[in-house]
Amino acid sequence: MERYLGRMEYHRELAAKVEERQLNYFHNMATKIKKVWKGHYVRKNVYDYYAMKKYLGALEEKNKIVREKLREYEEEMRQREELEAEVKQLEKYDKYARSCHYMMSTQVKAGVFVKDSDQSSGFEEQIKAVFPKDLSKKKNKWHKTDKKLDDNSTYELPPLRRVQGPFKNPSVVYMQRHKSLKPTLKVQTDFNTEDVAKEKDIQEEWCK
Repeated sequence: MERYLGRMEYHRELAAKVEERQLNYFHNMATKIKKVWKGHYVRKNVYDYYAMKKYLGALEEKNKIVREKLREYEEEMRQREELEAEVKQLEKYDKYARSCHYMMSTQVKAGVFVKDSDQSSGFEEQIKAVFPKDLSKKKNKWHKTDKKLDDNSTYELPPLRRVQGPFKNPSVVYMQRHKSLKPTLKVQTDFNTEDVAKEKDIQEEWCK
C-alpha cells in the first residue's frame, strides 16, 4: 500500500514539474512571438526608419549651422570686448596726459618729457591733442555788433532763463530787502555792559 501511494505521489509531482516546464516554455515562445510581431508592426505602421534617418540628418545640419552662428557670435563678442578694452585704455591714457599739462615744455625751459632740447616729445603732442583749448576768447553772440546802437534803436535781446521753483513775489522780496533795520534789545545791548557798569561804579566810589 505504501509503495502504491508513493508511486502515485511521484507521478503527481512529475506531472506538475512537466506542466510547469511546458508553461515556462510556452511563455518564452509567446514572448518571442510577441516581440517579433510588435517589432514588425511598429516598423511597418508606427516607426518609419527612413523618415527618422532623414530627420536625424536634418537635425545634424541644423546643429552645424547653430554651432557656426554661436562661433561667429563668440568671435564678435571677443572683438567687441577687445575694442572696449582698447577704448578704455586710450581714455585712461588721455586722462593721464590731460593731468600732465603743467609739465609741458615752454618757450624758456624744456619739459620733463623731453630728452633732447632740440627734439619734441611724442607725449607732449598727445597732451596738446587732448588738453582743452582756451575758451575765454570765445565771445557771446549777443555781444557781437558792428555798429553803435542809438537809444531809441531796438535789437533782439537774449532769451530769459525761466526761473523754476516756488519763489516769492519780486515785490515782496524787494520790500524785505530794503526795509529799515530794527534791531532787538539783545542786539542793541553791548556784550560788556555789565563789566562797564561795574567799572563805572568803582570809579565813582574812588571819586568820593
